Amino acid sequence: MLVPLSWLREWVETELSAEELAEILTMGGLEVEGVEEAYKALGPVVSAEILTVNPHPEAESLRVCEVTDGKDRYTIVSAAPGLEVGLKVALAFPGAITFSGTKISETKIRGMKSEGMFLSPYEAGVSEEKDRLLVLPEEASLGRPFHEVLGLAEPVLEVAITPNRGDCLSVLGVAREVAALTGAKLRFPEIPDLPLGEGLEKEAEVEILEPDLCYRYAGRLITGVTVGESPFWMAKKLWMCGLRPINNLVDVTNYVLLELGQPLHAFDWEKISGRKILVRRAREGESILTLDGERRALSPDMLVIADAERPVAVAGVMGGEESAVSESTQSVFLESAWFNSISIRRTARALKLSTESSYRFERGVDPEGVILALERATALILEIAGGKVIPGRIDKYPKAWQPQVINLRLTRLKNYLKVDLSEEETAEYLKRIGGEVESKGGVFYFIPPSFRHDLSLEEDLIEEVARLYGYDRLPVSIPVAELSATAPEREEILVNEIKDILRALGFYEVINYSFISPKSLEALELQKNDSRLQVLRLANPLAETQSIMRTTLIPGLLENARFNFFREIQRLKIFEIGKVFFPRGEELPEERISLGLLILGTSQPEFWGGKSRKVDIYDLKGVLEALLRELSLAGVELRPYAEEPFLKRGCSFVIEAQGRKVGFAGEVKNYLRHKFELPAPVLLAEIDISGLLELPEVPKKFRGLPRYPATFRDLTMIVRDDLPVGEVLNYISSFDIPYLEGVLVTNVYKGAPIPEGEKSVSLRFIYRSPERTLTDEEVNAIQEDVAQKIFKHFQARPR
Repeated sequence: MLVPLSWLREWVETELSAEELAEILTMGGLEVEGVEEAYKALGPVVSAEILTVNPHPEAESLRVCEVTDGKDRYTIVSAAPGLEVGLKVALAFPGAITFSGTKISETKIRGMKSEGMFLSPYEAGVSEEKDRLLVLPEEASLGRPFHEVLGLAEPVLEVAITPNRGDCLSVLGVAREVAALTGAKLRFPEIPDLPLGEGLEKEAEVEILEPDLCYRYAGRLITGVTVGESPFWMAKKLWMCGLRPINNLVDVTNYVLLELGQPLHAFDWEKISGRKILVRRAREGESILTLDGERRALSPDMLVIADAERPVAVAGVMGGEESAVSESTQSVFLESAWFNSISIRRTARALKLSTESSYRFERGVDPEGVILALERATALILEIAGGKVIPGRIDKYPKAWQPQVINLRLTRLKNYLKVDLSEEETAEYLKRIGGEVESKGGVFYFIPPSFRHDLSLEEDLIEEVARLYGYDRLPVSIPVAELSATAPEREEILVNEIKDILRALGFYEVINYSFISPKSLEALELQKNDSRLQVLRLANPLAETQSIMRTTLIPGLLENARFNFFREIQRLKIFEIGKVFFPRGEELPEERISLGLLILGTSQPEFWGGKSRKVDIYDLKGVLEALLRELSLAGVELRPYAEEPFLKRGCSFVIEAQGRKVGFAGEVKNYLRHKFELPAPVLLAEIDISGLLELPEVPKKFRGLPRYPATFRDLTMIVRDDLPVGEVLNYISSFDIPYLEGVLVTNVYKGAPIPEGEKSVSLRFIYRSPERTLTDEEVNAIQEDVAQKIFKHFQARPR
């Protein structure tokens, strides 16, 4: 934000220089990024001497002048009065931008080249005189910037405002900071008493339909105004702050915005249909032509200012072109409001429209400053645009600001700052902030001012005292801490490894409360002797739905699935790693770390030109096999048919570690799926990670890329129907087979002509030598030996 020093001094009594103020503000937590000279914004404007003045051959009112800046000579065509040889003038070179907004460029005027422009006092930003030439002193050095020659200086502080200090987005806000940091006195402009009464109620009606989005809305009606240029003093202040003067009515709203930090908007009252203002949400399909000339589509989550027929402004962001002030405007309705900052931020982002108003509303304006800004702007309009204010003032305030009391303990303040401040000194610092202070027994009761939204905690007040006291005055101490590090436990290593593997497999991690509802366990229909029904009950639960400690992660995962499915998430892969709790009588409960998985929906996202199938038990089995393979734990097996009552027996399996059950996996039965309103199928798994910690790790071996081709042999055999194929694979892996690289199951078949009680299993053996290409003869011999061993061990026969 740009803050002119001259304007700042109107609000606070200080003789400090711009550089001194910049240092004080920065040390006080309000960073000043730099101090610039306002006149430099004009660009290259220097003192020059007129050498010759000749009439223009094709225009009687023009003169062709030859000038010098002490180095070079230039030709200037000008119609300025009083041009004489020897005069020293302000010469604007191409690239300069005058105070009135004209950009200087080299051009031809009636066939004669002009390499710049002589400035008037107004164009140079010196005074309001437009019809005369700005003449510099005779002793002026040629080529120097004109403002240095005249001894003009308008230093401007460039202040960086943090998001939590929206109260400093104004000259008044920075002045308050200067007063608080230096003890200087604030000065407020005198605002004349404006007429109140009931006259305005007969002319205008305002209704707030969304009190949660508009906390306060105030307005005044001024008739008989004359739209024109703003006075020089106002235009110059706007110019120094980087705003272009438009007309006196619009400039007043911008002026008060910069001065007090309260955005305002002026409506042409004759363009407001029904003489009625509605603060409401936009309706479906509505749009508005904003002041920047663009037609913008609105949505129902956006707050608008509307008349009886249509939106006339996007609340807190930008006004509409159709209700804007123009040269023909005679009656103005002036708006001052306090909007919901979150709503304004969302609207501005949705419309990709950031303005001076939205920037301030997003950071919070002063709710008690709404009327001050309205009265200040009304008085300025009456002063510079004439007219008459209709007696009465609209002030709809359905959700009034309520101050809160913040307690500050003197002992806590001293412990934090390590400074021995007295009660009187502390109270004085708090008063400088602008709030109300009372102290009793070493405790300060502070009511923050309405413009300080960032103050809510005791620590906030400690920070305020620290910065007003001076950060540079606080004693310096180096914290003493003992740094140590220990190697991570195996449990932590295993948990982190599991998370990495599952994320790589496309799973998202979820975190649920350890408290669950008893009904969620009942839904699983566990057997009465199941240890998961022995639960720990909370002595003072927040609600019945969180009254017991969980003994399984399954209910939480099912709730997560329902939550996502109801929000149109059709494909879900989630996991949770957390503790489950089991009572142990008088002892502390047993806490075990558990892993839960859930999959539903399709195996892969829908894509163009293809169809995606629904997930099945083999998808879950593949995930678990990949997980266990990457963990390299010895003795973990998947065996068919879990005994869990909520899983389909034919689509489930048990996870065993060295013969002991450590988990289960499978497809959820329909009754449980219906209770949670989920589509079919839903796949679940739960593993006791604590049980895996007891398993030894299998060292991982590096195997280089093969240099020689592989060959394969197929074996199809008839075995008992109740023989798991996994047992066959485990048997094959139990003895050393030369050159065997892997075994795959290619087919399992039951039915005619296979006798009842038997099935056909096809295996593919892959052989490869790392040193040479294998011959058919030696592979056949190895394969024959392997087949005979399998036939003998499982009493199988070839098919």
